[in-house]
Amino acid sequence: MKIYRATRFWSWLIPVLLLFIVSSCKDDKPVKASSTGSPSELLVVAENNLWKSSLGDSVRSFFNGPVPALPQPEPLYRLVNVKEDEFGRVLKIHRNVLILTIDSAMKQPLVEMRRDVWAAPQSVAKISAKSLSDLKSAFEERKNDFLNLYDNAEIERLQQIYKKSLNLKAAEALKENFNLSMNIPADYFLAKEKDNFLWFRREANKLSQGILIYSYPYTDTNAYNPLKIISVRNQFTELYVPGPSDSSFMVIADEYMEPVSRTLRLKKNLATEIRGLWEVKKDFMGGPFISYTLVDTKNNRVITLDGYVFAPGERKHDLLKQVQAILLSFEFIEQ
Repeated sequence: MKIYRATRFWSWLIPVLLLFIVSSCKDDKPVKASSTGSPSELLVVAENNLWKSSLGDSVRSFFNGPVPALPQPEPLYRLVNVKEDEFGRVLKIHRNVLILTIDSAMKQPLVEMRRDVWAAPQSVAKISAKSLSDLKSAFEERKNDFLNLYDNAEIERLQQIYKKSLNLKAAEALKENFNLSMNIPADYFLAKEKDNFLWFRREANKLSQGILIYSYPYTDTNAYNPLKIISVRNQFTELYVPGPSDSSFMVIADEYMEPVSRTLRLKKNLATEIRGLWEVKKDFMGGPFISYTLVDTKNNRVITLDGYVFAPGERKHDLLKQVQAILLSFEFIEQ
């Protein structure tokens, strides 16, 4: 009797298990490989004749152009060129790819921009055209779109990494002081908390990264004026961001390099982005910073999200992009 019951049990269970396995296989999508490559690196797939032509000159001139407002020149992207027959399985999983190809069958240039084609996360742009001149024209027309594609992907990669290990105390302070959320990584600590001001720091050997958040009442559209933003930043940092020696403090180093600004929209909010250099008065410290100033209309106040880097003797571009990724993770918390 026991053997009979067990047989009946398994004769019923096995088909159910098989059905579950088959259904699961149908629903599962193939998992893409993890992308490879260094930050701010771009793989350009182009034949030698294209890479050595005026098109190649344009690509190099644009992507090797300097990142604005750094103390030493650094390129937007470091370029690696490969021919089409070298673009095989290993290289197809690079994080940032630009493909330039001649196709005599094309009537008009075709520009494609896609995410996660052969790996994830990945950004791929491709231009196909019947002639070199058409390729070059299409690149010149869309190069800023390509830059935005790669830049946004780099920021999103960093944000996904930071989400895995967050500073929960930082989240509480941001919510309490500014009704904001932001992905502050766990290796940052709260260095100072004052009325309408927070300072988070990350210290690692000779490297330092910082996040400043501060606010003040909104009165008029002058809040978006770069001169106003610079003046307010200096007021807050003189009060709350001291240097290592007595009576020293952080200020913007505009006598060395004028800050650069632009207007943009961040999550439906009008904002002013400023990039420039900072220094410590009465001491020998300095580096680049980036800030975003916007208006919290619900609370009628101006909020600035600011990130800076101190890394003497090191490249600053990728370090600054790391703090930029933190700043751009902000969200207003619904009340």
